[in-house]
Amino acid sequence: MSDIKVQDTVRDFWATRPRRRADDRKIAGVAAAIGRRYAIDPVLVRVAFVVATVFSGSGVLLYLLGWLLLPAEGDQASGAERRFRRGRSSMSAALTVVLVLLLLLATAAVLSGRASGVLGLLVALGALVLLHRSRAGLGEIPGQPTPSAAPAVTEPATVATPATAPPATSAATDRPAPPAWDPLGAAPFAWDLPEPAAPPVPAAPPQGLRSKVTPITLGLALLAGGIAVAFAPGLSAAGIAALLLGVVGLGIVVGAFMQSGRGLILVAVPLALLTWVLHAAPADGFKVGGSYWDPATSAELQPRYAVTLGNGRLDLTGLRLAPGQTVQTSVNVGIGQTHVFLPPNVDAQVSCQTQVGQVDCLGQTSTDRVDITDNGRDGPGGGKVILNAHSGIGEIYVERES
Repeated sequence: MSDIKVQDTVRDFWATRPRRRADDRKIAGVAAAIGRRYAIDPVLVRVAFVVATVFSGSGVLLYLLGWLLLPAEGDQASGAERRFRRGRSSMSAALTVVLVLLLLLATAAVLSGRASGVLGLLVALGALVLLHRSRAGLGEIPGQPTPSAAPAVTEPATVATPATAPPATSAATDRPAPPAWDPLGAAPFAWDLPEPAAPPVPAAPPQGLRSKVTPITLGLALLAGGIAVAFAPGLSAAGIAALLLGVVGLGIVVGAFMQSGRGLILVAVPLALLTWVLHAAPADGFKVGGSYWDPATSAELQPRYAVTLGNGRLDLTGLRLAPGQTVQTSVNVGIGQTHVFLPPNVDAQVSCQTQVGQVDCLGQTSTDRVDITDNGRDGPGGGKVILNAHSGIGEIYVERES
């Protein structure tokens, strides 16, 4: 694809940007506007935003861009354009400022994180360019009436004449009357040409092929997962889940073009959640069920305790430390409750963090993170424990033995 073609596509996209309707929106109407513009089910567009958000964080960034750059129905310009005095927009200045600030934060989060953020953004923009090139004329084009709204053309009344009758003539000039396609009579030399044919209607994909999008995609996803397990043993469970999610996402995109594949949404949503959970889960193995640990000596204390799905309970009340001795450990739970018991007199430096849930760390509570240093009942001195407790979804409780 040459640079000139890409530039032409971008210019045409900007000139025919979809409009956001007030009566067809979940948040700002961006997904519904894109769906109408390219004759795609808006549900598929919303799923694409969710998948892009889970996989790379770019979904939020792109949605904010759409909110700022796509005008509302009835407006001359978008909220961003209004700030440069390029037309009228119903978006308030306060909302525009808030969206710009959120866009800056989302851009910083996507571009300053892992390479997957930049890759996801480039893939999403490339998919939008290809979508416009292939389906720009299938949906609602702003400024042009839809087929259902096109005004009816009233044909002039004609009088049936025998097949051998001479052609109709104009009363003033005694010439043949102009055809319907040239009512002003500007091109009499072409009146003998046939009437122009109506543009062909794009044919829908064969029903048999459409019905196979979902099973073919699921089969390819299982095949990709099997190949990854067999030939990439170092790939983590989170990586395999992300691979499966990528294959299902491609199937959803293909299904959007073929007006099929809605069943893949029921697979993509829980698979996206599983991918996120596995990324937050321990990296040293997939463990399910409750786990209980009670080391009595520093030699028995492990540097890391982990559970993927279940409750984790670490009892350090029997731990005996020599004066001045420092030990360090961490507890990582993907989904479940984390409970840690500390001895009454040991010095403790504790950091507790959960992505979704509640933290109660030595009396301090929060919905995300608590960092605290507590020297116990006897004050500073003696042994010291450095503890890091992390949870993906769940509660974290750290307390001293009563």
